[in-house]
Amino acid sequence: MNLQWRQTLPALLLGCLLGLWAGVLLPKAARQWRPGAPDTGRMLNKFTAELRLDAGQKDAVKAVIDSYREQVKSIHAREEAPLAGLRAAMQNDIMKLLNPEQQRKFLGMRARWTARRKDAR
Repeated sequence: MNLQWRQTLPALLLGCLLGLWAGVLLPKAARQWRPGAPDTGRMLNKFTAELRLDAGQKDAVKAVIDSYREQVKSIHAREEAPLAGLRAAMQNDIMKLLNPEQQRKFLGMRARWTARRKDAR
């Protein structure tokens, strides 16, 4: 019986550490990327690594990405307005289905969502 625990305990501890790592560090990494305007640094790093760009190519690709950045932001801003209207209508319909305690909690959730969207921009 002791031999089994000596073999199992390190595996169990390793599993716990990996779970802790995945629960703490991976969500932070996921929050670094936000949909919307292109993340120039992230795109450039991906292109550089996968395409093996030299320094001149890297600078040229960065200039191209930067030249389109405002257009992409403009399209994203135009598309956000109709989505915001749909989002508000959906949330209002949900509010009608909730009791007062649930409505209070839902309003708190909406405030957190709004703050996250503002932080993303």
